[in-house]
Amino acid sequence: MLKQSRSVLLALAATSTAAAAAACSDINTPIYFQGETVEAAGDDDPIPFSGMTLRFRQPTQQEQTQLDAQRDALGYDMDVPWISRDKVHIEVSYKVTNLSDQRGDFTLWIDGANEYTKYDVQAAAAALGGDDPIFFPLVTTLQRQLDAGATFSGIVREDDFAEGELDLDALGRWNDADPVSPTFAGVLINRSDVNPIGLNLVPGNLAVPAMFEIDVRLKTNVQMRVEYYVRVRDDDDRLWHNDADDVYEPAPALFQPPAMM
Repeated sequence: MLKQSRSVLLALAATSTAAAAAACSDINTPIYFQGETVEAAGDDDPIPFSGMTLRFRQPTQQEQTQLDAQRDALGYDMDVPWISRDKVHIEVSYKVTNLSDQRGDFTLWIDGANEYTKYDVQAAAAALGGDDPIFFPLVTTLQRQLDAGATFSGIVREDDFAEGELDLDALGRWNDADPVSPTFAGVLINRSDVNPIGLNLVPGNLAVPAMFEIDVRLKTNVQMRVEYYVRVRDDDDRLWHNDADDVYEPAPALFQPPAMM
């Protein structure tokens, strides 16, 4: 059965073990959050997904002043993100299981949102139009065949998320509509360290926002499921875990691709 779900995890309050571990360990000790299982029937439309939203505390007045000072020092007219890539590091571990009695293919896609921009691969494909949708996921893991009953485990590493987070910010705050160097598709198809197409408006000293929403999508041609964990390293204790702290509640805008590519 096709399943679409969204779980809201209260960071460090999702499980008592996570809270206990955080209380008695270094701030940078990785914290793991279990996502909801995604099940695909095969050739699903829309593609089933599970979403996880990580909650962060509001910056203190002193911390906000520091962010403002950093923005002024960088010299461009954009906010410095509170949930930033240099402070919050994300990784996803997953296991895909073929539930059918025949060999099948799967692709795992990841998209989501930062403080400013949300990217939805299916919404982007729909906006492009056409009878045969073109999908440009924010982060693609791999395509793989699985025998009946077989499983495959993998990791979407921190550097994969770092690339996706740069692409997401380019789409949202530094989008270049010039067809010679288009941001959309250009940044999603190419790795920035190999081909920086679409990044010509992005400042070299950019403070890149990290993702706080992670959406895992499972595209298959037979019945399969994926189970996953989100691993977070929180350098400066910005995840929300104290009831006395206000929750940071950004409202990212959904990215809309150009009508014509």
